[in-house]
Amino acid sequence: MVDEFYDRGVKLLMSAEVPIEQLYSGGRLTFEFQRTLSRLQEMQSQEYLALAHKP
Repeated sequence: MVDEFYDRGVKLLMSAEVPIEQLYSGGRLTFEFQRTLSRLQEMQSQEYLALAHKP
């Protein structure tokens, strides 16, 4: 779902008890989580937040 939001410029508001880097501690999906983490970090940038939402 994060990929879809990212691709469409959706602004995502979420809260967690830990920093986003600590949301996943398993090993099997490490590659997938790193991609999601990268997108979540970019979605916090001023550049991303300034983008228009795509349909």
